[in-house]
Amino acid sequence: MKVAELKNNLKQGNLSNVYLVTGKEQVFIKEIQKSFKEIMSTEEREMNFSNFDLEEVSIADLINEAISAPFFGERRLVFAQHPYFLTGERAKNVIEQNVDLLIKYIQDPTPSTILVIFASYDKLDARKKITKQLKKMATVVDAGQMEGPVLNRTIKTDLNKAGYEIEQNALELLINKTKGNYSLITNQLDKLKLYSLQTKKIDQTAVNELVPQSLEDNVFDLTTQILNKNIYKAEELYNQFLLQKIDPILLIAIIISQLRLLIQIQILSEKGLSEATIAKNLRLNPYRVKYSYRQAKSLNRKRLQVMYSDCVNLDYQIKSGQGDKELLFDLFIAKHA
Repeated sequence: MKVAELKNNLKQGNLSNVYLVTGKEQVFIKEIQKSFKEIMSTEEREMNFSNFDLEEVSIADLINEAISAPFFGERRLVFAQHPYFLTGERAKNVIEQNVDLLIKYIQDPTPSTILVIFASYDKLDARKKITKQLKKMATVVDAGQMEGPVLNRTIKTDLNKAGYEIEQNALELLINKTKGNYSLITNQLDKLKLYSLQTKKIDQTAVNELVPQSLEDNVFDLTTQILNKNIYKAEELYNQFLLQKIDPILLIAIIISQLRLLIQIQILSEKGLSEATIAKNLRLNPYRVKYSYRQAKSLNRKRLQVMYSDCVNLDYQIKSGQGDKELLFDLFIAKHA
């Protein structure tokens, strides 16, 4: 179930007793939480709403709250956050949970209680019994990131409602700079609309000037300058990183990741895979693949492989104490740029 369908159901009073919200898009999660709270009056919420962090509070306490009769109202609303036991990750500094209690509850939930479990993780462990039972018994709501045409249409629709429009190249740049994160995009749109208040049209210049690049994007620029053999620009960017106290080890890790992606894209595209298929197979943001795809097509594979190998060796040299890391990275730039 998508967020829009959930909101419509709640307005019409079509309620389930157990919901599982998957995905990490904070804009959607906030909308979902607001929509659930709006089915109760302010007075009802004060007496009958509870929010549990399952990294710190036991499932037994959660269930005790869920089975309690509502005070001066028709229903009780219970949020459960951070259900780490639904993932395959090894969580640290969390309490042990008796998931059998939750399985038993969702099989026969209290009719007057609405339990909403927010599983804001990249992936759930589908092999676990508790995950299987929740997906079977609960109403599952997708709060994951939007991609491709859906994201494009949503941004344009949001702007049109506010009386604005955005140029296509500006839209692509905005999505790329924010890695397609709708929550980040909505935060940046406030600035962009204010900047374009007179024209009501957001252009590429506005996005360039107002939307900051991530560290990964800045390192991507450094990698590009090295690959383009522009040593002066590469050195300038590297010195900016040093002034920002960014460790060369971190730069190396990001460059290794970027070079690996370029090589993977070259190999997969030669096999006839499209950008969308490559993104799906590599489990990467489509917009990251899109911009890397353009660059990969113009680069020599052997040169990429040599640079990748040298970067891995550089990482080993620094971590094994074979020289000053700033100097070694500088020599790496000099060799390849």
